[in-house]
Amino acid sequence: MKSAIELRPPDLRLLRAIVDIGHRLESVWINFEARGVELQALRANVAACANAESFDLKRLALHLRDLHDDMSARHLAAILVPFERLLGKALRDDEFLVSTTDAPDRPRQRAPMVVIADNLRSAFNVGAIVRTSEALGLEAVWLTGYTPTPDEDKTARTSMGTESSIQWQSLPRVSDGIQRAKEAGYTVVALETAAVSESLDNFIWPERVALVVGNERFGLEADILKQVDRVLKIPLYGVKNSLNVGIAFGIAANHYRQNFTRVRAQHPAPLAAPLAARTSQASEALMLQPIGVFHGPARFPYEARRQGSEDLSASIGTIELYPGHQFEQALDDLQGFERIWLIYRFHHNHSWKPKTLPPRGPHVKRGVFATRSPYRPNPLGLSVVELVSIENLRLKVRGFDLLDGTPIYDIKPYLPYSDAFPQARAGWTEGLSTEAYQVALSPLAEEQIRWLESSGIDQFSGFLLAQLEYDPTDNERKRVTQTEVENEYCLSYRTWRADFQIPPGTKTLLIHRLRSGYSTSDLANHTVDPYADKALHREFNSVRFRANE
Repeated sequence: MKSAIELRPPDLRLLRAIVDIGHRLESVWINFEARGVELQALRANVAACANAESFDLKRLALHLRDLHDDMSARHLAAILVPFERLLGKALRDDEFLVSTTDAPDRPRQRAPMVVIADNLRSAFNVGAIVRTSEALGLEAVWLTGYTPTPDEDKTARTSMGTESSIQWQSLPRVSDGIQRAKEAGYTVVALETAAVSESLDNFIWPERVALVVGNERFGLEADILKQVDRVLKIPLYGVKNSLNVGIAFGIAANHYRQNFTRVRAQHPAPLAAPLAARTSQASEALMLQPIGVFHGPARFPYEARRQGSEDLSASIGTIELYPGHQFEQALDDLQGFERIWLIYRFHHNHSWKPKTLPPRGPHVKRGVFATRSPYRPNPLGLSVVELVSIENLRLKVRGFDLLDGTPIYDIKPYLPYSDAFPQARAGWTEGLSTEAYQVALSPLAEEQIRWLESSGIDQFSGFLLAQLEYDPTDNERKRVTQTEVENEYCLSYRTWRADFQIPPGTKTLLIHRLRSGYSTSDLANHTVDPYADKALHREFNSVRFRANE
């Protein structure tokens, strides 16, 4: 409370009034009339700061020009931060922290996770994140925007000295941190409840991660979510749809640390170790470490093409190799090859099946070694892709069937003279129809897809094409049902539905409209929202699409 003690009583009363009014204004923000009253009172008190005796309080009078009628609640929160810090009104929960005997001699193994905390207001939350990061053995903490830093007294009291045991730095903007993390080979993961969020329960962590957390009240802005590689949420089962940022971070970071520790226990050999040192006999386990990670539009197995060669779109994927391992030299001379082989991990799979049902053909299970199924004893994949370009440690590719976040283990050139055998026998797949359905979109469906993609549902069109090109009405392999209309079917994608028609005796398919999977009564219930996407569905239902007029 040092800054508050130094203020003379009149200045201290004024500062307390400003903070109290600001908090009241936040609490009545949605009430336009009450907001106007509190905003007028806030302006008057901020203007009075110009006559304060304290220079620290006097200079805050310049914020009067920022108190506009049309400002957002997020903007108000940013204005209140310097007043709160001067008063020392940030949370005092540090008084309840208990210090136990530390273990300075404990062997440390840093996990390659960088934490990026953007525009946090509470010094307690920041101190808790720093302390948790150090306790879990994470690599570093980057504080962006107006987030308090550990060299401030209130933050230091809650970080309890751990700021000296973990690297931390302050950056002007969160976008700076995201760019720096990507350049260093980290997969950037945002912790945010959004329509595109993946559940923590099913999330497979990349080895090198930059975890981004946002403001206590507003979270991360939409344009920031577009810059990250993955968006992650913690599944909740109560009435509240959010957690304190420090607690949410702790849950996610511990989930990552447990996964990292388990993988390192199974594969302790460092990436830089000679291959000869990793295995000496054919019977011994071969321990692999990824050389990089793949980034692409498909995030879930049901969004990916069955084979990369079937992808006739212009979609570009990126392979980011990890720096610091001389991979720049390893890429020499690869540019001249049109296609390359990728060896990778099926990172969404945790078990294997001796027999599996292929996505095409008769409903007969086949031995997994006679299929391309990802459910294999060793979850390794092999795909050939078109090499578009190489820029430093980034390879642009096309015609892929990999999911976003796929760990890459090796890259080899495709050699037509030795890798292609077009006359080879094809086993049980011989005789299967190779003629795909011609999938078309009605003007209404095209307009609806553009709207959804602009709202963050950016995989809908790819999912529809991947699911409907072959056996579109196969309800044992797909979430497809027949509607009450003749020759009309409905395909489900998460909480969305696509209605399509197939004229009898043809190989053409028309998707004529998209719609919400929620009923009217479901959308009227604002309390239960397990996927945090009902607001988007309500907005979608309110849109007047031109093609529908």
